[in-house]
Amino acid sequence: MLCASSFGLVSCQTATPFTRIDQNPIIFRSLSPEHQLMVQQGRICEGMTKDAVFLAWGNPNTPPVRGQQDGQSYEKWVYYVYRPVPVDSVTIGIGGCYHGPWYGGGMTSSTAMIPQEAAWVEFRNNIVTAWESRK
Repeated sequence: MLCASSFGLVSCQTATPFTRIDQNPIIFRSLSPEHQLMVQQGRICEGMTKDAVFLAWGNPNTPPVRGQQDGQSYEKWVYYVYRPVPVDSVTIGIGGCYHGPWYGGGMTSSTAMIPQEAAWVEFRNNIVTAWESRK
């Protein structure tokens, strides 16, 4: 059985599978013992319900994508990680122009957090039919 782990998938979500399980015990108890174990490990597999994926991985980072394919409705959840990217920028000095550091302008460096798709899950009839994780 192919499964995916959530380790490092969504860096901006602080909740863990255990937090979501504690907040949704009825949903957790409705899962099969196999899926309960996988959720606790932050893993998913084909055949899981949307509720199980939510408990394991949390909500997707963007609104779900919904559509039709081969006459069937589908829904796709996308998860991102945020990667640091160095950014250099010019600061503007006197008169709105860059005159160098002597007139209050200069180069500055900072870090931008850029989202990068890390995983997606596709559902048909609320059941996982495909997924991919790019750790």
